[in-house]
Amino acid sequence: SLAKQAFDQPYRETFTDDASVIESLGCQVTMVEGNRQNIKLTTPFDMMIAELLIHNS
Repeated sequence: SLAKQAFDQPYRETFTDDASVIESLGCQVTMVEGNRQNIKLTTPFDMMIAELLIHNS
């Protein structure tokens, strides 16, 4: 429900990722350690890296 409320807001140029959208509501976002191979796939370059990871696993 928090994410739905956050993403129902009008767009702002300060939004850079999901965390910034949630933070705009005044909520604190905490970073946690994760798996380095859990990459964000948003560009053609990201897809190339993902393909390399898949073929070298």
